[in-house]
Amino acid sequence: MFRLFPLAAMGAVAALVGAGAALLVARASGWGTETVVKQYLTAGGAVSDHPLDIKALRAAALPAVVSVQSTTAQSNAFLDPAGGTRVTAQGTGIVIGSTGEIITNAHLVRGVVSGGSTVTVTFQDSSQHSARIVGSDCDHDLALLQVDGVKNLPVLELGDSGSAAPGDGVIAIGYALDLDGGPSVTTGIISATGRTSIADTGFGTSCRLAEMLQTDAPTSSGDSGGPLLDTGGHVIGINTMVAASTSQTSVNGISFAIGADTVKSLLPSLRAGGAGG
Repeated sequence: MFRLFPLAAMGAVAALVGAGAALLVARASGWGTETVVKQYLTAGGAVSDHPLDIKALRAAALPAVVSVQSTTAQSNAFLDPAGGTRVTAQGTGIVIGSTGEIITNAHLVRGVVSGGSTVTVTFQDSSQHSARIVGSDCDHDLALLQVDGVKNLPVLELGDSGSAAPGDGVIAIGYALDLDGGPSVTTGIISATGRTSIADTGFGTSCRLAEMLQTDAPTSSGDSGGPLLDTGGHVIGINTMVAASTSQTSVNGISFAIGADTVKSLLPSLRAGGAGG
């Protein structure tokens, strides 16, 4: 059995176009030469040079994609055998409300250790703000943050994950590995829908996530909580974990995202304080 890992980048201090596009290849041979022309048919029947306008989708989404860092004021033996005083986790969040409402993964901001913690959000313009955890639902690995004192923020719209189908083009955006230079963007397709898996947080706790989207868009530590976008730039999933090989099983290109429909159904309870799990 392969192993599933959440996509938060954890660190100890002191110690993750066109649905059904078809490829047309025109080939002509003559006098020892060969010409290959590649074009794509979009869902609307128009011809384009690429199934996804990745640059345009990235540019439109970036202002609403933020870096999220949580610091827990308590040591953890798993991350900090030396007995330091802080454990940090870094990942990604999505602005869904113009006055500072941000959705991300629960495993990122709550970690798996108890005790006081702080959450810091960094926007695209490099400004940093403290955020409070409005609600969290560990059973669905979702958390809602609020940054106070901001307004008119760009937002990303939650789309319809129920309409996603294998073969649909997607892009994933996130602060992979917490590298300098801004978020990373990767592209792929929806590989499958309706996935259910047990996610091992790595600290002796786990959660069962259902109705997830499986994608081959590469995701890494730090991408946790970031958007999986459809070809219209809507968030159809929140990147949450990646499958890894074991000594018995080989895994290649399998990542999972929490469906946007799940997020929308849970937003009212998150706004009310969440499930507290």
